[in-house]
Amino acid sequence: MDSSKGQTRKKRRNTLVWKGVALAIMVAVCVGGLFAWSMWGKDQEQKQNMPVYLKSGISIERVEAYDGPFWEDGTDRAVEDVWQLTVLNTSDQDIQYLKIVAKDENGSSLGEFEITTLIAGSTVQVLEASAVQMPGNAQSCTYSIENLAYLKQERSLHTDKFTLSVADQWIRLENNSSENIENDIYIYYKRIEDNVLQGGITYRVKFAGGLEAGESREEQTQHFDPDTCEIMYLTYQ
Repeated sequence: MDSSKGQTRKKRRNTLVWKGVALAIMVAVCVGGLFAWSMWGKDQEQKQNMPVYLKSGISIERVEAYDGPFWEDGTDRAVEDVWQLTVLNTSDQDIQYLKIVAKDENGSSLGEFEITTLIAGSTVQVLEASAVQMPGNAQSCTYSIENLAYLKQERSLHTDKFTLSVADQWIRLENNSSENIENDIYIYYKRIEDNVLQGGITYRVKFAGGLEAGESREEQTQHFDPDTCEIMYLTYQ
């Protein structure tokens, strides 16, 4: 009898142990499921925050960290985890200068993004002006336009007066008109990849003193590459 009772108690203990294990597994599965759902919901919520619509047809399509050359100051130095915005100009006006600021919930400025030559309908990937790394709350920041200026004149290469050609880092300009151009001539260009402008910066090359009628000249540039750059416009007045 004593042996039989001992075996019965042992079976009951084993049953309780297995029930406890099963309960622990169920709890772990439930908690894991809730955690996964919570993370999925958080990710969905962040995605729903984009795009951020600002005034004047400007929207922020994406916020992310960037690794690569730092375009904004012209140094092209290597950076990591820099705050990057993808900005779209949905208006029908070409923008000469645009400054977007990011602030936290307390109104403190966390980042500034400066964009030049954002033409109508175009998209640009712009880095934080001081190469600030993307903060953890970048998605929840308040983004607003601090400065906005449009190009005063329509963009043009003035093909009635000039013929422009490019090769490697050289830009060649010829005055094909019958008049002397005495003012400095500037050609403005930007980097571009897959139809997206790279960097808020706009580069320019200067033809000092203008060009006489029929004269042609070449100027070497530091950043121009016909495969990765697009000439935006030319000024001479």
